[in-house]
Amino acid sequence: MAIPTETHPPRPPFLQRVTSRQWVLIDVGLCVLFFLGGLAIITVDRGEKGLPHHFAWLLVALCLASGPIALRRRYPMPVLLTVSAALAASTMLGQGFIGVPMVALPLYSVVVQFDRRTSLMALSTVELLLLASLGVAALQGPTGGGSSFNVVVAGATWIVGDSVRTRRAHGARQTHQAEERRREEVARAEKSVIEERLQIARELHDIIAHSLGVIAVQSGVGGHVLDTQPEEARKSLAAIEATSRSALEEVRGLLGVLRRGDLDEPSRTPAPRIADLDRLFDELRATGLAVAYQVQGQVVEVSPSMDLTVYRIVQEALTNIRKHSRATSATVDITFDNRGLAVCVVDDGGVGAQRDAVSTDDGGDARAGHGIIGMRERVRVFGGSLTAAPIDGGGFEVRALLPMGAVAP
Repeated sequence: MAIPTETHPPRPPFLQRVTSRQWVLIDVGLCVLFFLGGLAIITVDRGEKGLPHHFAWLLVALCLASGPIALRRRYPMPVLLTVSAALAASTMLGQGFIGVPMVALPLYSVVVQFDRRTSLMALSTVELLLLASLGVAALQGPTGGGSSFNVVVAGATWIVGDSVRTRRAHGARQTHQAEERRREEVARAEKSVIEERLQIARELHDIIAHSLGVIAVQSGVGGHVLDTQPEEARKSLAAIEATSRSALEEVRGLLGVLRRGDLDEPSRTPAPRIADLDRLFDELRATGLAVAYQVQGQVVEVSPSMDLTVYRIVQEALTNIRKHSRATSATVDITFDNRGLAVCVVDDGGVGAQRDAVSTDDGGDARAGHGIIGMRERVRVFGGSLTAAPIDGGGFEVRALLPMGAVAP
């Protein structure tokens, strides 16, 4: 016996395992790092020059350029505008903070969170603001200290962020499509299971209802003539034995299909066909119901599913005659023509429960039994039509039309 092994799903990538709280702490750390980097640019290697006379304003601009980055995930657009304005102010004061990409993170947040049109407008605003500050700085005399660095960083950041946003959107679409396909497959599987259950229910109904109907009639006849006509009683018992054996074989075959695994050998018992109707008629004739049978038109080969459907319709119609009426004869006509395959079963009259049951394709009757409902379901599989109703002068007619071009799903 195989030992079951426990399987674990693969771990998600590292960045997907970082929590929101951890991301905030990372952003706070970047704020501090950017502030210290900008402060070093202002104060280190000044030599004899000392601190610039506008050091206080540069410090304020540095705080505004680095501090809001901690909130870039929650407020990306306001943070971007604040950082860009602070960098523009520092540029006009002659300090561009080259090497400290403070504009990159808030701009990246905007690009990945908003659509392309909005992110392009944000990039244009940032670039115009930075270029304008460079122009003002040039007019005032200072060189800007490498302030063009921020312009280049902003453009490169937009390209990277747009690529990431596009890739995420593509991945999300693929995930959504895969989920839709999975739901469709599940729906198709559920539909197939329901259809299989209905098919099994119809098969069980047809097998059991017909066989028990014949057995009930034969047992009644046998009990009635047991003392006066022992030979007739023996015939009834033989008919009961043959019918019960046939029903058991069909039920065993159907249950075998349900029990069979995918690797088991399929059942070799053929499904009943139109060609097997003569045996069905012989069983019913033995119960006292005279059955006349004729085939009209040019006989053509039909699909196995339609072959079985025609057999079951005739079987159910004749079983209903034995169960629900006092008819003594029935006529079965199967006609092949350009419209399709027509099945007509008519009895010679009598009274019973079926006389009041009328079932049509337009909705049927609430009093119709499971037999008529099952026949209608079989016909509808092929896009055909079925009527079951009393006829003038007495009797009952079941008529089904199956289009020849139809294929069972």
